[in-house]
Amino acid sequence: MTPVIPLETRLEDFRLNVVDVADFNDRVVGAYNSGLAEKGLPADDAVARSIIPAGTGALRDFSYIAPDIPEFNAANCVGCMDCVTECPDTAILGKVAEPAILEQQLAGIADEGQRQIMTAQWANTNKYFTVLEKKGVGGGKFGIFIDPTKCKGCAECVDACGDHDALRMIRKTDDNMNWFKSAFAFYRSMPETPSKFINEKALSDMMLTERSLL
Repeated sequence: MTPVIPLETRLEDFRLNVVDVADFNDRVVGAYNSGLAEKGLPADDAVARSIIPAGTGALRDFSYIAPDIPEFNAANCVGCMDCVTECPDTAILGKVAEPAILEQQLAGIADEGQRQIMTAQWANTNKYFTVLEKKGVGGGKFGIFIDPTKCKGCAECVDACGDHDALRMIRKTDDNMNWFKSAFAFYRSMPETPSKFINEKALSDMMLTERSLL
């Protein structure tokens, strides 16, 4: 019988002989995030051997790459989710919320102006609100949110939105970048989209589930 090697032993062997994940994330990914990598990142034997830990993209901050970022206009949104499914970087995400739950979360925003702006991020779409209201199961508020650390400004989402005009590219500023960060933090604080709003046979609806996200 082949002896069972403890997980701790295998992980230590991996760290010593393949790649030290913590060191790579801190030294290499950290250098890119701080802007120092382009100025002179020391040669790395793991990268030279094309060995890169999995999931390092989740640690990268791409907010400095492009000058523009998409802005969402909830009043024009139909909830088609084409922008979400077309994004190559999973940087634009959607969520459906029960109105009562959303109101509770919004009440936690102390600044009235910020609360009103955040409220405007959520729409009553035909797909997720009107149809379900007519069925008597209760409709949900639909919102689209952009992760400023993952958006590279490619505008694929704007092209996918097309004539709906629910998205447009705007120039980044310190003020609006702070807004995008707070809006995405609010998105992350909301409960996962309830299952009643998700048709698991539709790719667009599946992108509302946490398990579909990287």
